[in-house]
Amino acid sequence: MGIEQSASAAIRSPLAACLSELIKRFRTLSPHVALTENGYVADAIQNLVEGISLEDFEADLQQGGGDELRGKFRAVRSSSALAVNTFAPFKAHREDLLLPGGETFEELKFERKCPNGVSEFAPFLDLLVESQKGVVGVESKLLEPLSRHTAKFSPSYDKRIKDDRRQSGWFQEMQRLIEAPKAYQWLDAAQLVKHAFGIAHTFRGRPTTLLYLFWEPANPDAFPFFAEHRKEVAQFAAAIAGGGPTFVAMSYPELWRLWVAQTKAKWLTAHIGRLRARYEVVVPER
Repeated sequence: MGIEQSASAAIRSPLAACLSELIKRFRTLSPHVALTENGYVADAIQNLVEGISLEDFEADLQQGGGDELRGKFRAVRSSSALAVNTFAPFKAHREDLLLPGGETFEELKFERKCPNGVSEFAPFLDLLVESQKGVVGVESKLLEPLSRHTAKFSPSYDKRIKDDRRQSGWFQEMQRLIEAPKAYQWLDAAQLVKHAFGIAHTFRGRPTTLLYLFWEPANPDAFPFFAEHRKEVAQFAAAIAGGGPTFVAMSYPELWRLWVAQTKAKWLTAHIGRLRARYEVVVPER
């Protein structure tokens, strides 16, 4: 394959094609905002949809791991920004938030650390919401699943988890992944398992849900990848069933459609319209 053919193939890859369309859409909606060649804005506030301000989430992200606001959050492809753009308005409208695993949420925090009793450096969830009836942790993905993943676990997970988590499907799946770290190509299964251990440890005795929210374009059939990713998600859900946090997976467009169908709040209908305008892009087929 020649250089020109190789470059053409790279452009047509699912990752590059999706990123290209997201950048195009951003430029259409915000023509006066300068973007770097790889799709970064100069200031985090420029990556927000209308109606969201830094005050809605800045304190949460500053308490999280890393300097998110001056780093990856500025990328058009940022899954953290996608979560903030989707959920930040609910800090002022908790009564309108509808998610699997809870209702009438009283607390909503971004970049929430859930210690797992194993590692000093527990991973951060993109969002955690609490109600009297349960806790929902959200792991947000935009383009991350379009890159291949290899599962990795510190030996301390096997050595230090001695409680009821050890009898859960999550622990059994961790053991399988240790033996077959490439069992999933597109799903970051190890990250989800670690989040589940953290939620179960931090909120022991309370109903818990881990919600995996992933992005898809308006035409997911454009690339076989999206069906392959969903197949892996279904396989993972079946493997970890029984014990530990309940696992729920859905795409952002599915969540937004659910909200449209069930809400009577005019502000939310308008907000979903802005989210769709920003993120529901059509990716040309190869």
